[in-house]
Amino acid sequence: MEIVWIVLQIVSIFVVPVLIIRYSSFFITKLIGTIGTAYLLGILVAVAMLLLNLAGLNASVNKDVGEIGSHLAISIAIPLLLFSANLKEVRKLSKTVLKSFASLIASAIIVSSVVFYVYAKSLENGAELSGMAIGLYTGGTPNLNAIGNFFRGNGMTTELISSANLSDMIIGAVFYIFLLVLCKPLLSKFLRSRNEDIYITNESEFRNTDELDLKSFKFSKQLANRVFLGLGIAVFGAVLGLVVWILTGSVEGKMIDLLVPTMMITVTVLGIGFSFVTKIRETKGMNVVGQYGILVFSFALASSLDLQLLSGLIGDTLILYGSITIGVFVLHVIFSKIMDIDVDCTMVTLTAGLYGPAFVPAITKQIKNDDLTVPGLIVGSIGYAIGTFLGIGLVYIFLL
Repeated sequence: MEIVWIVLQIVSIFVVPVLIIRYSSFFITKLIGTIGTAYLLGILVAVAMLLLNLAGLNASVNKDVGEIGSHLAISIAIPLLLFSANLKEVRKLSKTVLKSFASLIASAIIVSSVVFYVYAKSLENGAELSGMAIGLYTGGTPNLNAIGNFFRGNGMTTELISSANLSDMIIGAVFYIFLLVLCKPLLSKFLRSRNEDIYITNESEFRNTDELDLKSFKFSKQLANRVFLGLGIAVFGAVLGLVVWILTGSVEGKMIDLLVPTMMITVTVLGIGFSFVTKIRETKGMNVVGQYGILVFSFALASSLDLQLLSGLIGDTLILYGSITIGVFVLHVIFSKIMDIDVDCTMVTLTAGLYGPAFVPAITKQIKNDDLTVPGLIVGSIGYAIGTFLGIGLVYIFLL
């Protein structure tokens, strides 16, 4: 019977993300995002397994299958997402947009640091959770998970990473409603409206790489080559990690602790590096496959959770991420006031940092300022590129 459950688990890990992408316009997915939906469905699977066991049906989810699948998926997904990032377009952004996004980064670093020393320092892996928040609020959920996986050997468990994701999903959904409905009327009382502000100095060729357009998606030979390139980078990173383990004495039980962090850094650095190769960057469909990999990671991780452990962690992470979200918002607005940045630019850079590029078009449509769509997508891509490094760096400072 166990083999049946494992087969069902493997099938669901790869099929559910396809359905999420296929129905990405569903209202729940629009509210909490595709990644949030993957986590929600994964948790529902974990709940179902728990209930079936309580009913005496001996149902189980293999945790090893979930973790191996999640590691492999995110290791390929990260370079594919970064391949699409046209970072050269940054030079076309106006000083207003660059200052506003710098304000967001500074706010995330300052607030996450203050909250760590005031509150999170006493939590289990509080330094890592705080560093994950910096990656989350400057780039997005892929950065949070990359940082969490980087510190797997430092005591980060599946339950801790999932607790951070679940907290982000809950807080993010509530805060996103606030952004759509109340944020502009509220901020307009403190920040000036747009006058003759210019957000981009030249016409940009930047595409929304987070847009999941399945109708025009084709799995071409060129795309297959990019997927194999992403896989090759992940394998190369794993080999580097193995070399590091051997050079540091081949300590028993420490191989994974060195292999996973080395692999995560490798896929991030080389993913950014290959994004400057035009032929690679302009390959169509990489964003869909990359997002699919992130969804596989999220669903696989959430569906293999120990819910009893998760229930003991979620309260602390909710307080941590709720405090950081509010703090980043407030400090970002204060910086915008000091630097005389308009309300629209403040909101869009905040959205690009807190949620990533995928949510930018909805916000620019809501505030009726399409001129900020492309700049928002560009700074969101910058966040993807730098968020992981910022988070990892701050964790090491917190651990001193």
